[in-house]
Amino acid sequence: MEELSGYWEGYFIYGLGFDLPFFGEKVKLFAQMEFKDGIITGHQTEEKGPFSTGKTVNFNGFWEEDLVSFTVQYTNNHVILEDGFSTEEIGQVFEITYNGTFNPKKKAINGLWFMENVLDSHIDLEIPPAEGLWMLKKAKKPISDFDYSLLGLQ
Repeated sequence: MEELSGYWEGYFIYGLGFDLPFFGEKVKLFAQMEFKDGIITGHQTEEKGPFSTGKTVNFNGFWEEDLVSFTVQYTNNHVILEDGFSTEEIGQVFEITYNGTFNPKKKAINGLWFMENVLDSHIDLEIPPAEGLWMLKKAKKPISDFDYSLLGLQ
């Protein structure tokens, strides 16, 4: 799979753990992935939204035959407090694991993502477990005047 290293794009979908109107919403993903000796490394940027940071974050994982798994870690996140207006930054690490299968004909990976977090913070805050679907497809890096280095995808 080393030949699949490079630029990928796709999306994730909010699933269990999210109420309407967010349940079922798609969020675009852009990733730079490297496949080598069964190890996957890289970074991804997600479209900014109510529950997505818009940050570029690193990930690492593995692949074995057609199975793929990698984990993304988010640090120093802002959370919306109960009043619905104010935010506070917490130093908690949030981990999201992406498990899926690789389709060689379509050069695509799809599967289930999940998040189970226990917060150790001075804020009385609970983030429930959540999961959803995701998909990434090998793509040509778009050519435009946009500075993609802002997304960390050089």
